Amino acid sequence: MLSLRLTDKIKSKGDDMSLLEGHDRLQYIIDEARKVEPLKDKFKKDINRIRGCVSNLWVKGKVLEDGTMQYEHDADSYMTKGTAKVILDIVNGEPQNEVAQLNLESFKPLGIRELLTMQRQVGFGSLIERIVRIANDG
Repeated sequence: MLSLRLTDKIKSKGDDMSLLEGHDRLQYIIDEARKVEPLKDKFKKDINRIRGCVSNLWVKGKVLEDGTMQYEHDADSYMTKGTAKVILDIVNGEPQNEVAQLNLESFKPLGIRELLTMQRQVGFGSLIERIVRIANDG
C-alpha cells in the first residue's frame, strides 16, 4: 500500500502550487528548471529518453544503499525540465518500495497535468511510468 506520507507529500506540493495562478505558476516551473544541474552527455542516450515528450527529456535513476530512490534529469525546454523537477523532487529520497507503487493517478492532487497541452500530458504520463519502472527494476 502506498504510504500516506508520500501521498500527503504530493498533495502538499499541489496545494502549494495551487496558490499560484496563471503566469505565476508557469514562472514557478521555469524557475525550478533553472535550478536543475545539467545531465552529463553520456546519460543523454535513448535508454534514458522519455517517449512522448514534446521536447527531449532524459531521466536516470537508481536505488541507493539505504533503499531510497535517486533520480537525475535534463531536458531541452524549461517547461519540461521544470515539470520533471517538481515530480522528481517529490520522489527523490523516498523508499524504493513506495515509489514502485506510484501511478499517474497518484500525481493527480499535484494539479500540474491540467497546465499541460495534450502532447505534454502524454510526456507527463511517460515520465511517471519511467520513474516507477526504475524503482521496480531497482
